[in-house]
Order: sequence, then structure tokens, then C-alpha cells
Amino acid sequence: MLFQSILIYVASFVGIFSSVFFLLTLFEHREKVKNPVPTKFPFVSVIIPAYNEGKNIKKTIESVQNLEYGGKFEIIVVDDGSKDNTLNIAKKIAATDPRIRVLHQENKGKAAAINFAIAKSKGEFIATLDADSFVEKDALMKMIGFFEDKKVAAVTPSLKVYQPKTIVQKIQKVEYLWGIFLRKVFSFMNALHVTPGPFSIFRRSFFDKYGGFDEKNPTEDTEIAFRIQTHHYKIENSIDAVVYTVSPSKFKDLLVQRIRWYYGLMKNVKLYPHLFNPKYGYIALFSLPAAILSVLMIISLVGYFTFKLIMTMAQNFANWKAVGFDFLTLMQGFKIEYLYYSLTGPLTALIIILTLFNILFLIFAEMKSKEKEIVDTAYIYYFCLYAYFYALWWVAALFYWVFGRVKWKDINYE
Repeated sequence: MLFQSILIYVASFVGIFSSVFFLLTLFEHREKVKNPVPTKFPFVSVIIPAYNEGKNIKKTIESVQNLEYGGKFEIIVVDDGSKDNTLNIAKKIAATDPRIRVLHQENKGKAAAINFAIAKSKGEFIATLDADSFVEKDALMKMIGFFEDKKVAAVTPSLKVYQPKTIVQKIQKVEYLWGIFLRKVFSFMNALHVTPGPFSIFRRSFFDKYGGFDEKNPTEDTEIAFRIQTHHYKIENSIDAVVYTVSPSKFKDLLVQRIRWYYGLMKNVKLYPHLFNPKYGYIALFSLPAAILSVLMIISLVGYFTFKLIMTMAQNFANWKAVGFDFLTLMQGFKIEYLYYSLTGPLTALIIILTLFNILFLIFAEMKSKEKEIVDTAYIYYFCLYAYFYALWWVAALFYWVFGRVKWKDINYE
């Protein structure tokens, strides 16, 4: 019982402390939520690496074609040895638009495909776009102004789930809204540690000086962010530059994706241990430690309470069996004051406070990213199931970290 109390109160304290810290950071930088208005419109190369994306590639390319931008841009589609009709569809569209070039290579992985295109590109800035993602027409205009600060090496957009239908996708929809909020707050602290594949934009000179994407890394978008932080550049975020991405609809596919993400995060933390040095600012003092601490706490909480639930169910079944499965007799020992004290105790108050903070931050993300659809039941699915999903993803990733032998190149388009 003592362990349970300590675990709960420590988790609650950390949660409330982090929430207040986020709130104060947001208030301090409230005038920076808006995007800087661009005065220059440099040439941009939009690179779309694609592997077996015949069902999405047309919509992805068309979304880029429809970008409203004050300057010129090119579109480079790299077919990474697809076995479906991705290459043919891309070539057919390219024949109608001189801004589009289509490249082809044997399957080498997403990072290799992007590097291949960078070498062929003309842009002063490089935007990467996953072939299952679709940009809003004003996204580029909202992001490019950040680069007038010469210390900015990358700008990230706000990611949303495209047309969520299944319970798994609706949980991700709320999770992505959380990501919108966190990415903006962390950008105020220059503590972002990932530049997502769906339409992050990079300063080309950074690649020229420090090299392209790591082709052997399972999460090249995390590695490049760690490298940017290592060299003391900034990563910014545009909260209303919206990009939609097709998310996994089945739990099995989502599990594979998250194993790669979290395995990749662990690998990159191992590659860049110096980022925990306080001289790197909030990424060392808050962002990375908070990520690690949240994992440990959620695994501990979910594991402990799952064990307690199983033990309680077993005891209840034994009690019920002892009274001949007579439910009314079993309920005679139940006292209403137990329920009253459990609902009015300090733990309940802490849970309510944390829930309110969560809702507040999600509403902020919805408003600033101009969310059009009401989340409705997705909130219920998220609050009921996400902690269990998150813990399972991390346990599986840790298992693969210790025992797994996975060819990440084959699945890094997930």
C-alpha cells in the first residue's frame, strides 16, 4: 500500500509540475504563437520518398501542387524500388507539370531516397514529405518566415490524422493533438528532438556542412533533430501549418510503427548522450529527461495497477465462490463510505486537476491548429486506453532493443 501511494503521488506531482511549467512557458511566449510574416520567398525543393504508395501518391503530389507560395518550388518524387504502381502514377502526373521530377532507385530505405533527391535538388530549403501525407495549401507560406532567423535549421508543422475511422485511429487523433501542443511549447524552449517526415523543412546549408540523413538509422527524423541540436541550431514549429497523415488503422500496424519510433529514440539517445549536458539548454534540462521519466512512470503505473486488478479480480471471484455466487450476499459487505472516501480523497483531486490540464491543452491545440471536426468519442478512447497502449509499445520496443534483429530499412516508411 505504501508503494502504491508513493507511486501515485510522485506521478501526480510530476504531471502537475509539468503541466504548470507548460502553462507558464506558453504564457511567457504567447506573442510568439503566431508565425513570422515572410519578407523573402526562397526556392524550395519538396522531396517525396515513396515505397509502395500507389494508393496515396497521387493525392500527396496534388496537395503539393496546390501549395500557395510567394516563390518558386520544385517537387521531386523518389521511387525507392516500389513493387506496385507508384512509379507509373508519379511519372504520369509529372508529364503534366514541369515542376515535378521523378527519380528511381533500388530499395535502399527512406533516408537514402531523401539524400539521393537532395543531391539532385535546386532549393535553398529542403522540405520532406511522406508519400502518405497531405499538406494544407498555406502550410509552406506559414513556415518559411521562420528561416529569416539564420540560426533556424528546421521548421516543423502540425500533424493531424487523416480521416480517422477506427478506434485505433481516433486514439491517435487525440495523441497527435497533444503532439501539436507539445511541439509548440518545446519550440519556445528550443527543445524539439524530432523533425517529423510529413513536411518538415530544412535549411540546405546544414546538410552541406554536416551531411544528409543517416541511412542506417531507424528514425532518421529523430537523428537529424539531435544533430541540429548538437550544433546549436534552432528547430521551430508552426502550429497552424497543418499536414494530414494516414495513420495505422489496425493495432498490429500501429505496434510495428511505434516499436520503430521508440527503438529509434533509444538508439539516438545512445548516439547523442552529450545532449544531456546542461549547456544544451532545455533539451538537456527538461525535454529528454521528461521523455524518459514519462516512460518509466507510465510503465510502472500500468504494470502495477494491472497486477493489482488481476489480484483483486481473483480475490473477488474467490469471495463470490465462497458465498455460492450469490451477488447480493457479497454486496452486503460493501460499505458506501468506502466509495465516498475514495471519490473525495486527495488522489481523486489530483486526477481531476491533471485531466483538466489535459483538456485545456488539447483545446488550445484544436483552436490554434484550426481543427474543424469535433473530437467527441475520441477523447473517451484516448483517456481510457492510451496509457495501456503507450506502455505496451515501450515494453515491446525495449524487448526489440535487447533481443530484436529487424531490418529497419524495410519498414521505415511506416
